[in-house]
Amino acid sequence: MLRTVALCWLTILAGCSRSAPTAAVAPPRHQRPAWLKQGIVMAGNWETLGHSLRSGLSAADEVEEFKAERTEEAARKLKDLGVTLVTTSFYKGGGMKTEADEIEATRQFTQIAHRVGLKVGGYVGGTLLYETLYLEKPEARDWRELNEWGNQIYYPGGQTHRVVPCRNNPGYQAFVKDLIRLGVEDVKLDLIHFDQMGWWIEPRSCHCKYCAAGFRQFIRARYSDAQLKERYGFSVLDGVIPPPFDLFEPPVRIPELINPLMQDWAYYRSASMGRIYGEYDDEIGRLNPEAATDGNPFYSQGSNNGFQSGTDLSQYLQHGDVMWTEDGHHASWTADGRLISKIRTFKQARKMGRSVFMYTGGGQWGVHDPLSPHELRLAEAMAYNDMNLGMVGHVTREGVDLTPPARRYIEFFHGHTKDLVDTESVADAAVLRSFASVEFHPSQSFLSTFLFEQTLIQTKVPFDIIFDQHLKDLKRYKVLVLADQDALSDEQAGLIRDFVREGGGLVATGNTSLLNDWRRERRKLALADVLGMDRPGSALQRQFGKGRVAYIPRVEPAVEPPRAQMSYFIDNSQWKLPKNYAELAAAVKWAAGGQLTSEVQAPLSVTAELAAQQGTNTWLLHLVNYDAAQPVGAIPVSLRIPAGLRVREAAVETPDGAARRELAVRVSENTLSFTVPDLKVYDLVLLRFDRQ
Repeated sequence: MLRTVALCWLTILAGCSRSAPTAAVAPPRHQRPAWLKQGIVMAGNWETLGHSLRSGLSAADEVEEFKAERTEEAARKLKDLGVTLVTTSFYKGGGMKTEADEIEATRQFTQIAHRVGLKVGGYVGGTLLYETLYLEKPEARDWRELNEWGNQIYYPGGQTHRVVPCRNNPGYQAFVKDLIRLGVEDVKLDLIHFDQMGWWIEPRSCHCKYCAAGFRQFIRARYSDAQLKERYGFSVLDGVIPPPFDLFEPPVRIPELINPLMQDWAYYRSASMGRIYGEYDDEIGRLNPEAATDGNPFYSQGSNNGFQSGTDLSQYLQHGDVMWTEDGHHASWTADGRLISKIRTFKQARKMGRSVFMYTGGGQWGVHDPLSPHELRLAEAMAYNDMNLGMVGHVTREGVDLTPPARRYIEFFHGHTKDLVDTESVADAAVLRSFASVEFHPSQSFLSTFLFEQTLIQTKVPFDIIFDQHLKDLKRYKVLVLADQDALSDEQAGLIRDFVREGGGLVATGNTSLLNDWRRERRKLALADVLGMDRPGSALQRQFGKGRVAYIPRVEPAVEPPRAQMSYFIDNSQWKLPKNYAELAAAVKWAAGGQLTSEVQAPLSVTAELAAQQGTNTWLLHLVNYDAAQPVGAIPVSLRIPAGLRVREAAVETPDGAARRELAVRVSENTLSFTVPDLKVYDLVLLRFDRQ
């Protein structure tokens, strides 16, 4: 019966798909689902039964467990544990007829979940399970990615029954939109998750005819004939193909990307993935404005993702609601004093108005780890991830496996949604990640930026991570940090110059502005007048216009960095504070005029995130102790608040056992001072103001 119902829908869908005219490109989606702001506590188990059996990943009772996880009893257990969203299987890649029974099971579970008050997300796989799919849709053979050798690309890990599709292929794009219609209109999913929503790691990128044609069109649109001749030496592009690397597998050992075609290929891959993800998101929003979109773009904190997988978050996160990351760098404090976190990922997503799904517990990558307890991961998410605690556990017939502290944290989260909603960071500094710098020269620009960010995280300097387009809106920041941003355009240099001239602070290191955005070396720095030097030189501090400028020759790694290559990865063994971290942090404070909005005196294992709630005159100070086994004593805090505000309430709350405590606040001009009594893992300081 289940198969009959599902096949009836699929037959109707196929008929509609054949007769429907080609739709115009939808306008950008602006309305985002309101339920996301109510707080997300996600649990998941999204593997289809067929895939588990075929892959050899199944347990002896896999079939019985699959059915038991999708009952009303299981749904109620999840609801009672504080879960708000369940991500379950929808479509893996074997064909809609082959997977019809499981699609129908998801439709019925969605009805159950909605009855008990849960939202449901459906997983859409990004591979072709060709053994069954090609029998259903012979044309799917033409959807495959083809590498530079003309070969299809298999999924790694021995799963050679899966091959990678090209998301630029119009046939595959139409098929995915059929899946979206099925999921949103019939199954009534509240969220669709797109796995493998990024290009495969270089040199395993697609060189099919659609990618080749799209690449040439992209270059033509990007440059005038005169610019093409200046960049390539010719302007006729008919003979241009995606650049070969003459490799079957990574790593790409080129130390720096100066080849203009390879640069433009990285720009194209990033732009096309952002566009495709946006088209999926627009289609979901067109069908149901309250249905959400999330994607897994292979994002890794320690990699130059724009080059390697075509994941440029400045474009990608203009679309969708949530980004998945399976980055294994879970919150922890190591014996040799390294703070491991996902703070960079959260900050990039929040700057783009999005949040992140990650494993805060359960599943293959979220297993119990004494060095990274669930409460620490949940504390990090509460502080930095905008109303989203991530995936708290793996769904079983018993619900999810939560430790007692994890249950307290989830309860605390639900009890404070009114405080946590609609906040934005109060940041003094902005750290620029210029694409032409960090993506094309990772061993210098990306490494320096990464270590400067690590400095600001651990010294508790309030900062945001920004992208190229944000240089047009620097007024909210006191200081701009350019950590060896060697490749800047003349326009970007002009925006930075204007910011400093009007009173903004600047901290620059290394070869900042030595190259233009094509990575061609200038005779003198583009910011020579601002920095007071024509070429990189000695450390200095100076005035430029109304602003302060600090230059530091180098961010000095404390351990041997990775070798210089384009397949770059900063493993957490290299996440030690740089040797000159104190000098870097002091330069930011000096450039800010000697005063930061928040100053928290606590060990390097503690981080602080200051946020303001829109429209309520409420500030929140999140304190997270990554050395969870070592509680911290009294923590002095000083905050500088805008003129005209008077403190009405100051209190600290925690899920770690202590009751709410009022704080004694001392006021001197516009500076508030108080002491947080103690910190186990997470404290939330609430400050409510009245206008005088």
